[in-house]
Amino acid sequence: MKRMNRYSLCWLVLLLVLFEGCEKDEPMGYIGRPGFYFNGNEFSYSFAENPWKTVDTVMLPVIITGKLENYARTLKAEVVKDSSTATENMYQLLEGTLGENQSEGFIPVVLNYVPSLDDITVTLKIQAVANDDFQELDLVFPSCRLNFTAKIMKPFNWSQLQYFFGTYSTRWWRFIMEKCERTSLPFWDDLWSPIPNPDPSKYNMSYYEMSNLQEMIRQELRNYNRNSLTGPLTHDDGDLAGQQVVMPAPY
Repeated sequence: MKRMNRYSLCWLVLLLVLFEGCEKDEPMGYIGRPGFYFNGNEFSYSFAENPWKTVDTVMLPVIITGKLENYARTLKAEVVKDSSTATENMYQLLEGTLGENQSEGFIPVVLNYVPSLDDITVTLKIQAVANDDFQELDLVFPSCRLNFTAKIMKPFNWSQLQYFFGTYSTRWWRFIMEKCERTSLPFWDDLWSPIPNPDPSKYNMSYYEMSNLQEMIRQELRNYNRNSLTGPLTHDDGDLAGQQVVMPAPY
């Protein structure tokens, strides 16, 4: 083997030093301060979906920033009273708990039915609050609004139902509930939805069930339009008020 000359040896040493320096200085990636924000800025609930209940709990989904931890952490929030119309007997805001190594969690809000909700819709503005576990709050949605009532209103999961039934209106939703003989359709698309399922124990209807209901409602709508003496079913409010109800193609 030929002996390395002095210049070759110097170049080799220099390359090794540079390589070692690059390894030591390699960035570790940015990890922000621990924080959280709501996964959406508007949520809704109606006791009309569960008329047999006088108390129910809405789980507000949140997303975590910063590194994951191998211990449980607490999520805190507060009601902004001067931006809310709900009275204190209508709700109880609870602390959320984030499990170990989890990047998503929930903040529970207990809602109480009172007779005035039969005629009105009230709002809670809920603001994220810093604590020892989470300090970064100036993020996407540091606050959200929760609207609730006992009137028929747009279901919280309509973003999931619209693929089957199209644009929401009160008359169209009432038609769907009457024909399905149900007050809610608890479907959530875990595969495609950008928002995580807020309560898997509640939103547990399968895609197969929804597809069957879609075809049943499609036939019921045809029958209604064919036999109606006042013309086809139309939206009574919302973005398409006064226009004929049209269902989307099979999802």
